[in-house]
Amino acid sequence: MTGVKQQLVLIYMILGTVIVSMFVPIDWQGQAKVLRDCVVMAWVVGVLNFAYLGGGLNRLLGIRPREPLGLLGILFSPFLHRNAGHLIANTLPFAILGWLVLLQGIDNFYALSTVILLVSGLGTWLFGRSAIHLGASGLIFGYLGYLIARGYLEVTLMTIGLAFVVMLLYGDQVGTMLPDSDETTLSWEAHMFGFLGGVLAAYNPVFLDQMSVFLANL
Repeated sequence: MTGVKQQLVLIYMILGTVIVSMFVPIDWQGQAKVLRDCVVMAWVVGVLNFAYLGGGLNRLLGIRPREPLGLLGILFSPFLHRNAGHLIANTLPFAILGWLVLLQGIDNFYALSTVILLVSGLGTWLFGRSAIHLGASGLIFGYLGYLIARGYLEVTLMTIGLAFVVMLLYGDQVGTMLPDSDETTLSWEAHMFGFLGGVLAAYNPVFLDQMSVFLANL
């Protein structure tokens, strides 16, 4: 990432944080801890998988479409990556978009992430190519779809501002939700179904609230 791009990312993150803080109370410490724990977990799993298991977890716990054991990947694949470069590439967008979602509440973050995982994972398992699908990109595109859709559905300064910020940051990635025969390692299926899961969650906030209650009672 270039220095200019890094500066823009920082500016947009600050802008998004300021926009949200104008409208809702923010549990800075709690939300930062949730995000930190997610990132640390992905890196711990990655180091163990790459350094000690030779990528064996990918074959065991990745999404393998239409194979019964491949269903395990719905839960575990977001923490698995092809290599260190793949993990690094997903860490920053997950941290940025995850933070913007977390600013709207920890319970909302957990509920939204669960919905996205289910839609992205099941969609990829049912309709994906016969390959092992890995990575957090389904979640990332789900957060992107959710934030953009909320800007369209809930016309407030906060939602429009956040949608504007994420479009500036990642609007150029929308094309990776489409099939690309030249990029065989990219799971466009996870991107597409993750984005769809985020949009569906934005369209149905009542269901998202119900998911929050369900998770709180587990």
